[in-house]
Amino acid sequence: MDARSQPEPPKGEGDWTLLQARSDRSFWQQTRTLAPGRSVTWFVIARPPEQLTYDSFDEAEAMFRAMDED
Repeated sequence: MDARSQPEPPKGEGDWTLLQARSDRSFWQQTRTLAPGRSVTWFVIARPPEQLTYDSFDEAEAMFRAMDED
């Protein structure tokens, strides 16, 4: 996947950072500011039509990699 065809971030508030992408899915970090100096981060795998959300990077990355075996 080249830079010109990067996937669009999932819908939702906050700042989205693309961590990894494959032809069938993408792995994102979502950071939302709750109050000045306070934010929360989730890790999201977008595999249309589903979207999987994780609290832990390690758990999300393991699932993203496991999907290679599908």
